[in-house]
Amino acid sequence: MKNRILVLFIIILLQSCENASKKNVAIAGNSIPKYETYNYSGFTKEEIYGFHKRIFEGGDWTEYGDLERYYYLNFSQIKEHSRILRADTPKILEEMPRDDVKNFITSSDLKKGGGLSLTDYVQQVEVNGLIIIHKGKIVFEGYPRMFPTDLHVNFLITQVFVSTSIGILEDRGLIDTSQPIDYYFDALIGSGWEGVPVIDILSMSSGIERVPLETFEASFDPFKDLAKAKSAKPSGKEYQFSNADAMVLTLLVEKLSGLTFSDFVEQEIWNRIGAEYSALLGSNTNGTSLAYLDGMSTTLRDLARFGLAFTPSGRNTGDSIISDAHLANIHNVNQNLKKVSRHTGETMYSSYQWGAVYEDGDLYKGAHGGQGLYISPSKDLVIAFFGTANTNRERNQLNIISRQLAKSGLFDMD
Repeated sequence: MKNRILVLFIIILLQSCENASKKNVAIAGNSIPKYETYNYSGFTKEEIYGFHKRIFEGGDWTEYGDLERYYYLNFSQIKEHSRILRADTPKILEEMPRDDVKNFITSSDLKKGGGLSLTDYVQQVEVNGLIIIHKGKIVFEGYPRMFPTDLHVNFLITQVFVSTSIGILEDRGLIDTSQPIDYYFDALIGSGWEGVPVIDILSMSSGIERVPLETFEASFDPFKDLAKAKSAKPSGKEYQFSNADAMVLTLLVEKLSGLTFSDFVEQEIWNRIGAEYSALLGSNTNGTSLAYLDGMSTTLRDLARFGLAFTPSGRNTGDSIISDAHLANIHNVNQNLKKVSRHTGETMYSSYQWGAVYEDGDLYKGAHGGQGLYISPSKDLVIAFFGTANTNRERNQLNIISRQLAKSGLFDMD
């Protein structure tokens, strides 16, 4: 009898182990990411050695091609930075790949890769990574020239992190964007900035003369150097891209929050969007945040999580960072800043550091070498991508493709 009971116990135990094993396999199977890596294998040891040797011997990393891509993906090894810590509880992104998106045919009149399917385009053109999220679900994700966990430099996309920070402080009544910037900074009284409203700086229409980037390197003294800038034209009358505008806004965030810019982003944006990985923020040797220049380095998914904050899927949460008022402020564009896209012929505006606010409410911010963040709040759509121009300075045209995708009908809301 005892032997029979022992045998029965062993059988039940073995069945339990088998079921547990099947369950674990099922769980593991479900957790396998559905993105495509296109067999990307990274840089060889010889390439890495060669890149570091050239960079640290004074070589110029802005030579495009693989040398520059290495810099984009390894910022922490090359430049000064601060760290923006990831969220304790990352936001889970559900994956629902769609063949109709994967097989979307790009416009035939592109400079390169026209008429290709989207998945072929990212492989054949200068794309490091592309992600598309619709209704909060990933419908396309591919990494032809980077790993999904790589922290990739965002460059000027970081400027919309700055304007989002301004918006958060605005919601709390700490900033009045109709006030001139010298209302907040006595050091700018008597300078070219005097009398320039914050809202015009947000729209990159400060009228301040173009300030060379080298001014903002290691020797940069924020207010001493900024106060030297002269007014070239009345503010609010004409769009003029300016890193100095983003620099002033970064300093304003720091003054009114009492935090460094990296700490503010960590507490008020990065943690609240549920970022999966810590990010980097470029900084001068004197500690000044380079939010206007090198900017942040993030994974592609985390950049997309930030984009989600502007969509219904991201805003219908208990801890939304984008208020109705902030989104309305972005869309309340200055009509003086109307410009026509040289690619599509469409009218667009500059607002809250966004490079393009379209008349249908879609937003776009691009950056050096082929980075971009496209958001359609009305379609609950986010498209984020990274790229590096080749040695002939040819870059991807995902900025054009993103607009085409948004208008294709593939993402129309029910």
